[in-house]
Amino acid sequence: MMRARLLFLLVACSASCAWADDCVMLVCGAGAAGDACVVTPSQLVATMPRGFAITEIRGNTKVAVRGDAGLAQCRPAPRLARTVSLDQASLYGAVSVAGTLRVPGVLRFEPNDGGELAFAPAPALFAGTGKFFRSHFRSIKLDEAQPAPTIQVPANLAKANCWTAKATVELSAFSIVVGDTSAAGTYAAKARVTALRDVDKCVWGGGEAGQRQRSSGAAVFCLNSHRSAITQFQHLGLRAMQV
Repeated sequence: MMRARLLFLLVACSASCAWADDCVMLVCGAGAAGDACVVTPSQLVATMPRGFAITEIRGNTKVAVRGDAGLAQCRPAPRLARTVSLDQASLYGAVSVAGTLRVPGVLRFEPNDGGELAFAPAPALFAGTGKFFRSHFRSIKLDEAQPAPTIQVPANLAKANCWTAKATVELSAFSIVVGDTSAAGTYAAKARVTALRDVDKCVWGGGEAGQRQRSSGAAVFCLNSHRSAITQFQHLGLRAMQV
């Protein structure tokens, strides 16, 4: 009888311990401070370009080594007990990533709930990188970059609601937000457009396949976000992070 009871307790404890290790919610503060504080060093790694590193985890972020972190019931902890790869684990919340990109790609202006200006790097950037980088750097939001990037576009597109251009950019100090609202995405805190060409009109909501129309002339376009991503972060219970 006693042996059976001890065996039951051992199995229950093992299941509980396994559940606790599967998902952790990083807690570094109380109340509102829980969202504003950060955990560093992060103990998170991923296969990314040289010079990139995950440096901070925002408070109340969940990391699950199995399953979906957004759906998991997670054990609160002040830090991760061991190094975790986000190429295998699931993330729900926000992290800071240090690193600098100097790459060509496509710049797209299209005001919507998720922001206005985004950059899609050329596919060559993703060679040899892991799942985390490929998932979160396909599109990088520039709405929170300071100073805001100033871009010269054709005069007849200065008030257009959608345009694309081939561009070379320099981006650094990234924040990645994983959540269920339009605030989710990857943000660059610093952005500079070093080359711009082939600026075309596109169809709002049409994505990459939208119709385009070549334009000429010139005007200076300065990003002025109609809806600050900082506000969207606060809707998530998170705030924008800068490395």
